[in-house]
Parts: sequence; structure tokens; C-alpha cells
Amino acid sequence: MKLAIALGKVAVLAVWTWGLLSFLTPTMVPQASIGKMVFLGLLAVHAAEAFAFAKGLAAEDGGSAGSHASKLMVFGYLHVMGVRYG
Repeated sequence: MKLAIALGKVAVLAVWTWGLLSFLTPTMVPQASIGKMVFLGLLAVHAAEAFAFAKGLAAEDGGSAGSHASKLMVFGYLHVMGVRYG
């Protein structure tokens, strides 16, 4: 399970990077228009996950809700799985 979570986090970081570069340097990124939509979608979904899970994870795992919210903004539900399962 730990390997799957780690690989998922690498994939999410790659997609975030593609999306961000689609805004910053659209001429150097393949399919920049799709990358922009994916970036905005990730931003919306991960913001909702941060709102839904941050307080619960802080109570369950310790740490501040802000630190969990920032990790949720980047990794989304993979952070929840990492805290709960490994």
C-alpha cells in the first residue's frame, strides 16, 4: 500500500507540474489548453478535500489542520490514505 501511495503522489506532482507550466510557459508544454483545465480541476477538487478532511486528520493524526490542509491541496486523498493506512 505504501508503494502505491508513493507512486500516486509522484503522478499527482507530475500532473500539477504540467498544469502549472501550462499557465507559465504555454508554448513549451504539450496540450497547454488541456493542462490549464486539469490544473483548475485539481485546484477545485483538492480545495474541497482540504476543507472536508483537514480538521478530521488533525484530530486523528495530530499536527495542525493547516499542515494537513497544505498536504491535501497538493496530494488530495492520497494524503488521507497515507495517514490512515501507512
